[in-house]
Amino acid sequence: MQLTNIGFPNVYDGLIKKAVESFWRKEASPQDVEHAFARIVQYNTTVQTSLDLIPVFDCDIYDRMLKIAVMFGIVPGRFGTSQQANDDLETYLSIPRGTRNSPASPMVKWFNTNYHVVQPEIEHEPKLIKDHITPLLRLASERVQGKTVKPALIGPWTLLSYAMNKTDRSEEALFDALSGEYADLINNLAVPLVQVEEPSFLTRGIPGQYAQFLRKLRKDVHLHTYFGSVRRIADDLFALPVEGFGLDFVDGAADLEYLNWQGYFDMFNGGKKLIAGIVNGRNVWKANERATRTLEYLLDNVSEENLILGPSCSLLHVPLSVKHEQPELHDKFSFAVEKLAELESLRSFAVSKSENSKASQVSAVVERKAGSMLPSVLHSIPCYEQKCSGKEFHRNACTAWKSSVEYPVTTIGSFPQTSELRSKRASYKSRKISQQEYDDFIKDMIRDAIALQEELGIDVLVHGEFEREDMVQYFARQLDGFTEIASPVQSYGTRMVRPPVITGNVNRKAPMTLEWITYAQSLTKKPVKGILTGPVTMLQWAYPREDLPRSTQMYQIAQALRSEVNELYAAGIRHIQIDEPALREGLPLEKRERENYLWHATNAFRLCAADLPADAVLHTHMCFSEFKDIIEGIKALEVDVISIEESKSHGKVTRFLQESGFSGGVGLGVFDVHSPRVPPVEEMLKIPASLSIDARRIWINPDCGLKTRTPDEAKAQLDNMVEVARHLRQKG
Repeated sequence: MQLTNIGFPNVYDGLIKKAVESFWRKEASPQDVEHAFARIVQYNTTVQTSLDLIPVFDCDIYDRMLKIAVMFGIVPGRFGTSQQANDDLETYLSIPRGTRNSPASPMVKWFNTNYHVVQPEIEHEPKLIKDHITPLLRLASERVQGKTVKPALIGPWTLLSYAMNKTDRSEEALFDALSGEYADLINNLAVPLVQVEEPSFLTRGIPGQYAQFLRKLRKDVHLHTYFGSVRRIADDLFALPVEGFGLDFVDGAADLEYLNWQGYFDMFNGGKKLIAGIVNGRNVWKANERATRTLEYLLDNVSEENLILGPSCSLLHVPLSVKHEQPELHDKFSFAVEKLAELESLRSFAVSKSENSKASQVSAVVERKAGSMLPSVLHSIPCYEQKCSGKEFHRNACTAWKSSVEYPVTTIGSFPQTSELRSKRASYKSRKISQQEYDDFIKDMIRDAIALQEELGIDVLVHGEFEREDMVQYFARQLDGFTEIASPVQSYGTRMVRPPVITGNVNRKAPMTLEWITYAQSLTKKPVKGILTGPVTMLQWAYPREDLPRSTQMYQIAQALRSEVNELYAAGIRHIQIDEPALREGLPLEKRERENYLWHATNAFRLCAADLPADAVLHTHMCFSEFKDIIEGIKALEVDVISIEESKSHGKVTRFLQESGFSGGVGLGVFDVHSPRVPPVEEMLKIPASLSIDARRIWINPDCGLKTRTPDEAKAQLDNMVEVARHLRQKG
């Protein structure tokens, strides 16, 4: 029995984040960035030496989807040539960030996770430009003599499924061209084995030409899917000519017995390898009896010599090591490094089982039960888990609210978080300054933000969220039932998050936003939005309990937020925004599970606002552009205004919402906040100018919060945005 991994985080010692952000500030050279990444590769390889098969090319300085797309010449022409993007770091990093004259490529969620990839834009036939893998193979091989180092590649079908096709070629023709280039690359690598990842098989099926692509390869191939069940595609999948299949037995737990009963496991008693994902790569709880039960079942039905153990997916979704956390958390959680040790423990268990010495060898993994260290669930939400009448989920009075002005202007919530703010926050956390000094500083920033918005002519203001380092972490810290972690997890590029862990029953201890929102409102006669992170996003961007249904945890969070919403309204706040950027992200890959998910997700959202009277204006914000699969859920939220991302969709989402019967107002998201670029007024105008909707239902706003921009960048972007509204009002 062998051990392997699918992928590892790129966060060691913050090297990449520091190097890339220094490069953007012109304080580091391309060589400095390359050196930092080399150290990451060396560390990742060394820490995985307990494995028999070690992945390389599983992470990048920014995004591995971007890297492999650029490698195959999939580079938007507005940034330069494909060769430039492969050879010049500044060109490469301009694709996700944009330039003064060129909008950034879109970012999209990696399936139903909180990781984002840069969306490839195919403008011509793909062609291999440069092999970036071989240098990494050499670097890794120097560290792990005698181990198999395997290139880890996002497969051609998944790349194509994520790409934007801007050519006149069919998807079938593009796949033939792209897979041919993949074959040339793979066949020229000096390795016996490659890992090809095709999670898009689960969402889009397997293209008819895939077997032909595999037959071109002169290497052993381990073909991986993850994030769900392969039941629907099993016949086509297991007919493919590969040496081994990687399956997710965590998110696809029901596959275990099904595949065996259907006879698919027979091939793993012959020559095929089964790479079994039995350690959860998406959660931080220690492996428990579920993993050992899965392993026991596999050992009873699959030849041990053909069994390879690994995580359910790449470990990039969890922090690096629990050793960086408080000591009391070490026995509860398992991060990337610890999950490798769990694989070793599971292999030891398998050996002990076969040698009949289970009692002396078995690890703690075997007897640990899911949720054994957690409190039992509260019984205060009995009806929410069932499809009851649902009247408790509806607002007391809903209105078809319209703005009193045409093209009202607002922002999403956060304003730039400066180095001075981060320094002051660090001083407060380390007790170098008092609570009063910190609060006064935050109030000064709120005062400046209100003044700036009034100066610019914004209609509905925000307080800037300066007290919040993260939209989930901030609320988690103030709710019972959450435990914070200190270690970072990559969300995209150099953007790191620290997802909290749900370790108990969620309750609101005290008001969380009231002081700051009411202070901001006291500074202006214009309305100030009270902004909360919604229950779906709080759950999706945290590590949930494994002993309770996700819906139960969602409703607990919603109950806590409901109290906060009611206090904001009682304090005179009439515009209340409940952000749900993760609503689409949480949608199960299995279509048969989606109705149940949306039922609970929309009910949890509505529960937060169920007590709001008719004069309250309920907003939500969703920073994604794929609404097709969740449109009924969107309509069921009963919001007055939804703010969306249109900067790269060019009005398509709004038109779809309108055609689908959504009756609320729409905030257009006319510029990309993830780029320092300041789009000209004429460019922003194109989006609202292309729509024929009541001008009092069209809001002008950024596509997300301004947290990552500098104050100068944000002011310039907002200035142009407000000018868009002025132009539209004058024209109207």
